[in-house]
Amino acid sequence: MKLIRYAWAAVLAAGLGLCSATAGLAHHQFLVESFPASRQRVVKPVRQIRLVFEGKADAVISTITLKSRNGLVIAKATQKQASKELILDTPVLQPGLYEVDYRILATDGAIVEGAFPFIVEPSLSA
Repeated sequence: MKLIRYAWAAVLAAGLGLCSATAGLAHHQFLVESFPASRQRVVKPVRQIRLVFEGKADAVISTITLKSRNGLVIAKATQKQASKELILDTPVLQPGLYEVDYRILATDGAIVEGAFPFIVEPSLSA
């Protein structure tokens, strides 16, 4: 009977440890939506990149960068106030492959970084 009690206590302790570990992860602000989306082929003109996170990105430290296929920085912005969104106004983008890089300081102090490509297709009306 003591052995069963010890085994049950070990299972309970392991479960509580797992819950507390995953609770800490839940506070990071992960990307939940973007326009353009990762690997999206866009035909309409892109004038703005918009990223939406699970939680607020800290102001001043959080950045978004748009790069051309060869790595040239086309536009870059720093977060002006804490928000769930990062927005980058862009010049008119010519057809081609682009990359969005982001780095945010989450409210829990974690740095969350990521990047994704998208393609601007030639307009059918051109």
